[in-house]
Amino acid sequence: MNTRRFKYMRSDFGELPLRLRHMDITVRFYEDRVEAENRLHLEATKSQDLIALDANNLEVRSVRFAWDSGGAVPAPHRIDTRNHKLLVTPPRPVRPGERFVVETHTLCYPSEHLLEGIYRDVTPPGAPQQYMSQCQQWGFQRIMPVLDDCRAKCTMTTTLEGDARYTHLISNGNISRTHNPDGVPVSLEDDPGRKRITYHNPVPMAPYLFIACAGTWDELSDSVTYPSGRTVRLEYLVPPGKTDQARIPMEILKHSILWIYETQGYEYPGETYRTICMTKSNFGGMENVGNTTIVTDAALVTEHSLDSHLLYAHAVIVHEFEHNQCGSETTMETPFDMWLNEAYTVDVERRYMASVFDPTFMRLQQVDSIRNPLLGPLAIEDGGHAGRIVREGFNDPDELVDGVTYVKAAEVIRMLRLLLGEDAFERGKNLYFRRYRNANANTDQFFQCFEETSGRSLETFKRKWLHTIGYPTVTARCSYDEAAGAFTIFFRQENAGGSEPFPVPIELALVDRFGRDIPGTCRTFLLEETEARLRLEGLHEAPAFASLNRDMSFYGTFRVQDVSPDTLALQATRDPNAFNRVEAFRQLTDRQRLRLLQDPEAQVDTKWLDLYGSFLRDDTLPPALRAYFLRIDEQPLDRRFATWFPELAAARDRLMTAVNSRYQEELLRLFDKIDTYRTPEHPRDGLEDRLLKATVTELLAVADTPEIHRLLYEHFQRATTANDRVSALAALNRTSWPERRRLLEETYGAWHSDVSGYANYLKVVASRTRPDVFKEIALEKARPTFDITHPTQSRALFVTLALNTKMVWTAEGIRWIRDRVIELAPVNATVASRLLNTFQHVGSLKEELKGLVAEALREIRAQVSEEVCPTVAGQAAAYLEGV
Repeated sequence: MNTRRFKYMRSDFGELPLRLRHMDITVRFYEDRVEAENRLHLEATKSQDLIALDANNLEVRSVRFAWDSGGAVPAPHRIDTRNHKLLVTPPRPVRPGERFVVETHTLCYPSEHLLEGIYRDVTPPGAPQQYMSQCQQWGFQRIMPVLDDCRAKCTMTTTLEGDARYTHLISNGNISRTHNPDGVPVSLEDDPGRKRITYHNPVPMAPYLFIACAGTWDELSDSVTYPSGRTVRLEYLVPPGKTDQARIPMEILKHSILWIYETQGYEYPGETYRTICMTKSNFGGMENVGNTTIVTDAALVTEHSLDSHLLYAHAVIVHEFEHNQCGSETTMETPFDMWLNEAYTVDVERRYMASVFDPTFMRLQQVDSIRNPLLGPLAIEDGGHAGRIVREGFNDPDELVDGVTYVKAAEVIRMLRLLLGEDAFERGKNLYFRRYRNANANTDQFFQCFEETSGRSLETFKRKWLHTIGYPTVTARCSYDEAAGAFTIFFRQENAGGSEPFPVPIELALVDRFGRDIPGTCRTFLLEETEARLRLEGLHEAPAFASLNRDMSFYGTFRVQDVSPDTLALQATRDPNAFNRVEAFRQLTDRQRLRLLQDPEAQVDTKWLDLYGSFLRDDTLPPALRAYFLRIDEQPLDRRFATWFPELAAARDRLMTAVNSRYQEELLRLFDKIDTYRTPEHPRDGLEDRLLKATVTELLAVADTPEIHRLLYEHFQRATTANDRVSALAALNRTSWPERRRLLEETYGAWHSDVSGYANYLKVVASRTRPDVFKEIALEKARPTFDITHPTQSRALFVTLALNTKMVWTAEGIRWIRDRVIELAPVNATVASRLLNTFQHVGSLKEELKGLVAEALREIRAQVSEEVCPTVAGQAAAYLEGV
């Protein structure tokens, strides 16, 4: 009996028995199938009488074998369907060092919903079938047999053949001028209705980075020239008629390429870099060595692009381009090192975003992702089932694409920089990319580079932050000795089960009564023990307060003990660190929230309301910062109460109602003052103003009066940007406005033909906070335009509801999550898994909810087998262990 919790463990990735040197590939696209021929040039690393290649759901037409210098002959072979292997018997056992060739001819039948290997994307009207590919992590073996391992990096020559009506046939590398002298496909001599093109990729590349796609796109072309004088051609492939919507993304791409050169010292080596729009994908983007695929609603900037889409466009474009260095040239050794590819790349992405937008605004958004109640890493770790960056094991590699890999791991890179300092970090990074260029690297090798350049051991840092579930809970107590002119901070760190302390870098400064950092007190303090003391001397007067854990300098939770409301209020108004101003006010809000959780009849404190009003009236605040002051979250900072979901939703309603009751006239004046109706010259223009207006819109909607209904409807009608339209419609949809359904139907008719517009509409429907939301979601799901296999659509409708705390944490909501997970598991494991995250805290729920969720999990476990969906089956089983 197999008692392993995970299908794949680190021990499964031993030394490869073969070395893949080169592949000669031919891929032929037809309306109903894809044919592939592959000549794999291999070298044995040990003796073997059976050659095992990875092959998943392929129809094998023929297999031939040849010694390196001989002719190919048919080879005996068989398919191991359980383990997804093609087993080839050579004429005699191969010996270490011997080189040989295996030739395969196979067919695959691409799916509409299994978005791995080559799959069927949305086809433009009148065009041949659109095919995209997604090979991370093991998609290549769904196209043709291969050694599908990150370490099997090889050069390759790829010929693509397809219908002559295709505008593009795309693969990795440079176009072969021998086969295609004009750089474009050539017609087949014996079949002018088809054409072919050959690419040569001379740089060793892992199979998961392979791309083979055939489609109909319009092309926006441009170029970027490096200081060396070398020019790279840029191509943006978009749905027909959409080139104008790619001009701003092209501008972002050009800027980010040169920014990466200036800040990272990386120059892209290829002749051409393409961005390719795809309609269906489980992920926002995918690097494919010289060819980045990005979902269309993120790749283009349209009339339906929300400001969050614009921010994401900046982020994903620079992120995927950086992957050319971190991921493609320097590649993870195994999936257990996937965090290496992603965390450093996210760190680069974040630094780019901070150079384009306000850095405090960007950091506040990053912390939002850390604290996200459904997919954020703190929530994942609070569940107690996951959180290790370097995983113990996994059932499907898509499980690694989560908040732990992309958010927590990026925080680890950020902390590493704080720990070492900019210069030492830069030296370690440069050594890493120099030493492992065009090679593979693992986690230990990454850290070894930083140890060598910094001269310090990182063993504890690596062990605690990468191999441990959980995070540090740090508290501080402050005291001032007036006679000695000394300020002392006592730090204490607590960890689950009393485990070994984390190395925690804490950025801090003392602040005087004028709101200035006291000279000589700014520093990064490293907390390495359970308790530690920092004494700052030479002070001439008592500091007004200590600004601690600036910009959330470490991943975890932090609280200053015994700090008075007056001190927090002073910090919220005078801390030179803008992030910590917001965080201080959040702590005051959290105190109000906890009072309401423990006593629903308690009144909201007037002092808190007074301070709130000061931010409401403060026109000197940057709009985004002001929006964060005014925004009232559901999630508490005190994570002991993080699973009190119904009570948290009720407490938020109480706080927003208190604000609306006291400040409605001032909210209305601010709403009128923020002019977002002029069409911006650039979509970035006014982004922070729109964020503030959306926050005020949500606060006003709480009143749910005819006057507010008219205001919101007028806002919707006057809006010139998608952000204003969607925020107005979402606010109206949460009210009792009698015309709500009519406006929704009109909006559906106007928006559903655009992929971004339709997603926006579906999100609005699912964000309704009234019991009829489930009926309305069912109506949307039944429309002929809704495709449950379409990741963008299912995420928009279903995941939005999972984040709708007020509705999902009811008996009906829990049953709804159960049913959607069961329905989605066979067709989209990624979306099903995200929905299932709703139940990750089953062990911490109050008894009534715990029973309902446990019952739902048992039903999911009974209905979804490991054969149907190993990710969901394993996830549900893990959650049930906590009951």
